[in-house]
Amino acid sequence: MNCLHCGSPVLINDVCSECGLKQEYLIKAWNTSLYYYNQGLSFAKIRNLTGAEEALKTALRYNKANIDARNLLGLVYYETGQVVEALAEWVISSNYQPEENPAIRYLKLVQGNQNKLNALDQAAKKYNLTLHYVQQKNHDLALIQLKRVLSANPRFVKAYLVLALIYMQDGSVDKAKKALQRVLRIDRYNPMAQQYLEELTKNEKQYTSGNSMDLSYEEEDFPPVDIKDGYKEELDEEEELDSEETAKRKIREIIERGAAADDISSDQNLEVGSYKEIKYGKHNVLYLMAGLAIGIAAMFFLVMPARIKHINNENRDLKASYSAELSGKNVTIANLQDSNSKLQSNIDELNQQLAEISDSQGADSVNDAIMTGIQAYMGGNKQDAITSLGTVDLNSSDLSEATRSCIESVVNDCTEELATLRSSGMTAYDAENYEEAVSQLQVFCNLKPDDVEARYHLAKSYENLGNVEASNVLYQDINARFPDSEYVTTMYQ
Repeated sequence: MNCLHCGSPVLINDVCSECGLKQEYLIKAWNTSLYYYNQGLSFAKIRNLTGAEEALKTALRYNKANIDARNLLGLVYYETGQVVEALAEWVISSNYQPEENPAIRYLKLVQGNQNKLNALDQAAKKYNLTLHYVQQKNHDLALIQLKRVLSANPRFVKAYLVLALIYMQDGSVDKAKKALQRVLRIDRYNPMAQQYLEELTKNEKQYTSGNSMDLSYEEEDFPPVDIKDGYKEELDEEEELDSEETAKRKIREIIERGAAADDISSDQNLEVGSYKEIKYGKHNVLYLMAGLAIGIAAMFFLVMPARIKHINNENRDLKASYSAELSGKNVTIANLQDSNSKLQSNIDELNQQLAEISDSQGADSVNDAIMTGIQAYMGGNKQDAITSLGTVDLNSSDLSEATRSCIESVVNDCTEELATLRSSGMTAYDAENYEEAVSQLQVFCNLKPDDVEARYHLAKSYENLGNVEASNVLYQDINARFPDSEYVTTMYQ
């Protein structure tokens, strides 16, 4: 059995081996999602689109991969004019199930007509602009935008509700009712539309008591919506217009069409104002020159100063960056020069110590190993210097103070190499490779005679190799120089 969540194998205890979820809970969540999907489907069949939307959202909360619920939610959104939300649900659905998914067909149908899709996108933007006008209580501009929105998207329920609110605030009760009836034909049990209708019924006198404005958006301007439901009689009743309203509509159509005066029949007895056509052709050159002059002036007074300021700021930042980089390099050069001076000082000091050794003991008395080690150190090869100097015991009384001081200065500058040497010797001792331990620790102990632990392991290595004499010498040295150390022993012959 595979996990319902991630598809991984399920263990014997009914828990997924990958995500750790218990299958009992996943099955319960899946069944709950199916329950709410069936509920949403039932609501959608009776055009209770608000109830269907809530049920389907609940189904997706229990199982976001419920493809049927997500596709139906997209259809509900599309039916109520929320095209962007519908496309989002279908895109998510197609990502969950790329093959044999009705959402792919829905997307092709909607996105295939690019002109209509652009019109719906513009309608959504105009709806947002309408909300801005409503907040500013500019109802005339809001109604103009709503007319354009509903012309592009005749099923936009939210736009009808805003339209009804505007009519209610301006005292147009009948128009508000018809806008709400249009909402109920699309979404039969829309709670906000029912609430507004109930409010209008209770307080109809209050909304009509003031001076109602003659708003430009009439009820016959509602775009047609092809809805096959039980509201056909109300639809027919709404589209019945008296002669006065028909005349008003005819006038608006003629004005919008830009038709000539003879399009109006004589029996209508409508007065059409005369006007004199303005010929703009002779002014085009003047308009062009004026626009060109304004553009040049705007460039010099608005664009160019900002551009020059931007360039100056860039140059200033570039200079600051170069100055900081140059300062950093100067500091680096100074540090290198200081380091070079210190190295030269060390070389001079070593040369002086060599001269002192030569003066005090003579050239023949300087040990070849010491000379070789110091020359290797001066050449930058610290490892060879340690190897050569390691044959000399700094604890020996035969060394002069000048020689010992010279060797100690080299040893103090080779701490890393000595640490590596000590570590290798101790590792070899632990591995019972006593010959290697003696080779490494003897050099280290000659240069670091005060390291009692290394000296003790060197003695033990000699003892394990059978060199009792060398080990006894080291034991005696430890007992004499480190009497309080834990490495003091009497186990030697």
